[in-house]
Amino acid sequence: MGKRRKGRILVIIFVCIGCLVGCARTKIVDKLSIIHVFGFDLDDNGNMVGTALYPEYTKSKASDKIHYLEEKTDAVALLRPKMSTHTSTPVALSKIRVIVFGNDYAKTGVNDVVERLLLTPEIATNVQIAVSTHSAKETLNSLKKGDLTLADQIKQNMTGQQLPKMNLHVFLNHYYGEGMDPYVPMITIDENDKIQVDRVGIFKNDKLKLHLDEQETFTFSILEDYRTQAIYEIVLDENDLKEVIVIQGFRNKRKWEWVKDKQQLNLSLKLTWTITHHPDRFNLENPQDLEMIKGIIKKNVQEDIEELLNKFKETGVDPLGIGNIVRSKDRDWEKTSFYEQYPTLPINIKMNLEIIHSGLQG
Repeated sequence: MGKRRKGRILVIIFVCIGCLVGCARTKIVDKLSIIHVFGFDLDDNGNMVGTALYPEYTKSKASDKIHYLEEKTDAVALLRPKMSTHTSTPVALSKIRVIVFGNDYAKTGVNDVVERLLLTPEIATNVQIAVSTHSAKETLNSLKKGDLTLADQIKQNMTGQQLPKMNLHVFLNHYYGEGMDPYVPMITIDENDKIQVDRVGIFKNDKLKLHLDEQETFTFSILEDYRTQAIYEIVLDENDLKEVIVIQGFRNKRKWEWVKDKQQLNLSLKLTWTITHHPDRFNLENPQDLEMIKGIIKKNVQEDIEELLNKFKETGVDPLGIGNIVRSKDRDWEKTSFYEQYPTLPINIKMNLEIIHSGLQG
């Protein structure tokens, strides 16, 4: 009896599996036009201009096998159906790796794309969102001449260079989160018509408001990311002698303290870095020289942090989520009144710098 019962159970299981497999919608890769990079611009009449790149999976990924699509509509939702009229296979968005906003469109406001495209379950949250200093159309045309490694290029700049970690998940968290503003990688087209990662762009609500330079991006990264391997350069110009100190990031710890009765924030930073180059007059095995060079580094970094925080306040952007930090520590927090106070909010910085592996390039 026991064997019969087990046999019946096994039959039922196999039948269920067969039904499930039969209900699945099969999609064959070489029967789809799978978009890798999708770009968005606005034309002079306010119409949405969508551009896309997709490879032929049955052939090599050489540049002549990368296909370019362009379509213009008055609604984001119509872009894919209209693009499909130009392809021999259905256009699929499930494998998009990068979404590029053209500069003018990003400054106008990207809410339509965010709400009508980026929130669809079809698009994974590890997709990279980027803003180009050019139009998305120009950027994708430049990409077509090379390859489809833009996502890898952006990620490489997050792991080995100086961009903080970011993707669609981070973007949406800051976009919809209270007391914080979204930020994205910026890209540009260099003089050789190649795509170059051009640091960080910061939004206020759905509009691009600020483009950080190289030094500001490094400073932002140490405040936002636990780890950064970015290079930081300090130029000493004393007695008509120009000297350089080069530091490589390793680990950054930060702690925010809200002092409610004084309406001020205290930021404690613990930085663990490596000195990869220093003037010959410093001997880092000498404790006095080491303390002297640490003092120079701390002074420069603190000035950079203060300047960046002031720039955020003046521009009215909050990519560090300072509003959210205060909200988490103050039950009486209210968004409107806080951001009225934000431009003059005192932020005191206390820094501890630890130097490791001095003189070694990590």
